[in-house]
Amino acid sequence: MTSHRLAVTEWIEFEDERHQVAGLDGATVRLRSETGRVQTIMISAVLTDPTFRASVEPPPGSLEEDGSGLDPAGVLASVDKAVRDDALALEAHLMEATTGYRSGDLLNPAPGEPRPQYDPVLPQTQRIIAKAEELGMSKRRIHQLREQYREQGLWGLVDKRKTRISNPLKNIDPRIIQAIREQALAQQNASSTTIGNLFYRRTQNRLDDQYGPGAVPLPSRDRFRRAVALILDQSPSAPAYQRASAGNQPDRPFGNVIATRPGEVVMLDSTPLDVMAYDPATSATMRVELTVALDVATRSILAWRLTPEGTKAIDIGLLLADVMTPEIMRPAWADALRYQMLRVPYERLLSVDERLAEAAARPVIYPETLLYDHGKPYKSDVVHRACMRWKIDLQDARKLKPTDKPHVERLFKTIREQFSEHVAGYKGFNVAHRGRTVEEQARWTIDELTEFFAEYVVAVYQRKHHRGLILHGFPDMRISPNEAYTMALGTAGYVVCPTDPDMYFELLPIADRVIHPYGIELSHLTYNADILYRYRKAKSPYPSSLWPIRYDPRNLLHAYFLDPVDGRWHTLRWTHALGEHQPFTDITLREAKQLVATRGQVPEDQEAVAAALADLQNRTDAPETWTRTDRKRLFRDEHRGAAQSRDMQRGTLPVDEHPPLVAVPDTEEEDDFVAFDDVDLSQLKPAEIWTPHAGQEG
Repeated sequence: MTSHRLAVTEWIEFEDERHQVAGLDGATVRLRSETGRVQTIMISAVLTDPTFRASVEPPPGSLEEDGSGLDPAGVLASVDKAVRDDALALEAHLMEATTGYRSGDLLNPAPGEPRPQYDPVLPQTQRIIAKAEELGMSKRRIHQLREQYREQGLWGLVDKRKTRISNPLKNIDPRIIQAIREQALAQQNASSTTIGNLFYRRTQNRLDDQYGPGAVPLPSRDRFRRAVALILDQSPSAPAYQRASAGNQPDRPFGNVIATRPGEVVMLDSTPLDVMAYDPATSATMRVELTVALDVATRSILAWRLTPEGTKAIDIGLLLADVMTPEIMRPAWADALRYQMLRVPYERLLSVDERLAEAAARPVIYPETLLYDHGKPYKSDVVHRACMRWKIDLQDARKLKPTDKPHVERLFKTIREQFSEHVAGYKGFNVAHRGRTVEEQARWTIDELTEFFAEYVVAVYQRKHHRGLILHGFPDMRISPNEAYTMALGTAGYVVCPTDPDMYFELLPIADRVIHPYGIELSHLTYNADILYRYRKAKSPYPSSLWPIRYDPRNLLHAYFLDPVDGRWHTLRWTHALGEHQPFTDITLREAKQLVATRGQVPEDQEAVAAALADLQNRTDAPETWTRTDRKRLFRDEHRGAAQSRDMQRGTLPVDEHPPLVAVPDTEEEDDFVAFDDVDLSQLKPAEIWTPHAGQEG
């Protein structure tokens, strides 16, 4: 059992913040944080907290006025040349008084050395007296200089009056310096403020609260501003994103995430892409999110997904499938971008995975450990089930600690500089860097941006030399991610990735349901198919006694059912889905239910939900009624529906027994309905052309 000792004035770390022990009283301890917050807490609670660390470094203090603790050689190297020359000349005089030679070496005499009064055969006392007379100093002063030179070297001979360390804060009360640091830390994540007004007032309030009103007055506002600039590395008036980024840096030396083989550590993260996407259907622009998987050992981008703002859990799950799936070659890409150009044992790998025959030069890796942040999609049941299915370990980074996954954070900057800045619709990485005509310049859809990004990864990023990748034994040689992957295969070998054609369905969320005579219910929607007739009265073989139904939140027109007899997937269609219904997401369904509720109806009313959904989609399909919300909804649903269809096409397609219903207009008599194919267009008479001024002639 580890024992810890707490003493007054010592610094500890508790709840991710440094505290100073201000007092001890039996079973309690009084802590004062860097921000000035004081709390009294049980000692046992502090010692058993997982964030507790004893004897940490105190906050950085100010520079001592006398410069003690500084490197003398460093100070000497930074002084004026005249001061250094004087010290060197004095050193030569002392050498001559001691040895008879200015260089101190009798084998390297200068012309005319030794001079008669400094002849080595003379007593040293006589030589020192001669040197004192020459320099106009006392004999005692010469002995002092010799002692300083013996203890401090050349630094002992420097005139300290000309090397005095400047300390512009020496006349500032230390309590004011501490209060400035505490106040800056307290509003680290707040909006930017002016130093001479709000920050000045809050610092004075903090001093009044700690030491009493008027006990520690602040200096003038101008002097206060100069002190703040010297004390803080990030001014309270600096942009908020800069202060937040600086505050996220760890207060201890940076560590390294070490990976020696492909897939040992794979980092996942999402970020807004710095490019606006254009939707030609609505003539609107939308923000896009980029999710990537980065292999730490080879710095390879293994997979990527561009989605409308708001990445879902299913996107992360399918991203894992993309990591283990080869990237297909595009027809317009050069043959130099094929997988076989990686200089790997291609024929042998092709016998293991036939998909590599048409693959692009992007590594295919079976991940061992995933490192991700605290985003909701990453902590979903979909991701956890996928990792359990493929025996992948999960490791989450600390909350609001981007430095726990620095490789992928740095990757986003590389993508911005090499890709996003050169794409029409680039909007900068924050509002301060955004142009005025971004929406007018955007011209690429999400699908087109995805294709451009795929080409950038395969043709540029994977082939470009990386400063973080070196060849062991040759530190000056830089290699590319593809070259690092090729060499890693030679040492670690190739791990075969899963090739299950039903991988898409296994990643979908599960809903346990009862098979009713009319089908199954999911989110107040009824789904049905002929396959369900077999199991209406059959007992479920699953432990829950319910039937697992898979669904894709990106397209709720369908659900999916696995037939336990033949092992095939079947499509369950929404019973009220007509051909006029576009694919819709779970977000659109929620909005439709809210619209039903506002009309005084219940969400269980299938007809009302279908009508509300059609109303939403019709309004998004009518340009004269489009609003920003309507355009965003249509853009999101169209893209997610298309992405869902592409993902499903990768494997074995499910059995679809019922085509969608089509709404047919009601007619009084069946004979009144004439098919379009039966109309003879040559017999139709053209309509008369109306002339607006025909009646006004004459």
